[in-house]
Amino acid sequence: MTGWTEAGVLRSWRALGRQDSGADWQFVHLTDIGPVAIEVGCHFPGGREALIVSFPRTTLPGRSSLPDGKGFDVVTVRDAALFADRTAIALVRRSEGSLDIFTVMATDVLRCLEAAETTNPRDLAEAFIGRVSDWQAFMARKRRPLSHERQLGLMGELWFLDWLLDKGMGAAAVDCWQGPMHAAQDFLIGAGAVEVKSSITGGTFLARINSIEQLDTERSPMFLAALRFEVADDGVDLVGMVAHLRARMADAGLTRVFEALALLSGYLDDHSEHYLRKLRLSDARAFAVREDFPCLRRHAVPAQIRKVVYTLDVDAIQQPAISLEDVLFTLGLMQHES
Repeated sequence: MTGWTEAGVLRSWRALGRQDSGADWQFVHLTDIGPVAIEVGCHFPGGREALIVSFPRTTLPGRSSLPDGKGFDVVTVRDAALFADRTAIALVRRSEGSLDIFTVMATDVLRCLEAAETTNPRDLAEAFIGRVSDWQAFMARKRRPLSHERQLGLMGELWFLDWLLDKGMGAAAVDCWQGPMHAAQDFLIGAGAVEVKSSITGGTFLARINSIEQLDTERSPMFLAALRFEVADDGVDLVGMVAHLRARMADAGLTRVFEALALLSGYLDDHSEHYLRKLRLSDARAFAVREDFPCLRRHAVPAQIRKVVYTLDVDAIQQPAISLEDVLFTLGLMQHES
């Protein structure tokens, strides 16, 4: 795995900042994933950033089957010299589009193609088209204030991100926060994963599990982090938590990535008046998701069932809970004191 980062993709675009000899396109070859070639480029006039993915010519369906652009353009690049006998599809930032979001999107597409773990061009084309379609659906979505349930979920993820920063993970903590990028789990840490669930004190801790894959995963070790908050005047609201993390990200030079991930999570400053409920963490614990953990498993669900959403009673889990520090010990991110 190459470990694509938003900063690395941005550096490649900056190298193409000037138009050369009046050309419509400037390219830099980035990598090959099996038979698929990846270029970063700029389209002129305007120097709009682009990610160009080229396939063997017979791989992709007809142009009418490709996703329509929403928030960014999807265009076919015709360059006989560079793409002979290939079909090249470019994702091009629109002039009014956010560079932050586009950078995160381009990096996510790279990671998706690499994670496909196949060299079959048709399988890679299917993964590419599916991911681009997901991003276009996001770009087209109307931005409404987050529900109370989603506010609580985002608060839990932000608290966990802040805690990882406190533990000295730095930029790696932000790279691990993959929930906003359609990952099955909120945090992907090394070969393992942590799914964060949050609840309000005063009732049973019921966690919404959004898919079978959220807890039944090949990533190992896998943990469920259960955070319980209470409403308190001396707590922090979602606006305050975002402001706190913005300051930390600015100090670490991670503002661009954090802003994009917050937006992908549904957070907009325009909705801040809806996010004034103050919460204070009252309990944090975790569970190792092993074979004996109570969750649905894909092998036990009929193949005809394609999607499942269910509710897990966290308070009724019988296996012993562990601390969040023990999670990091197991993931190899902390050392026990001698």
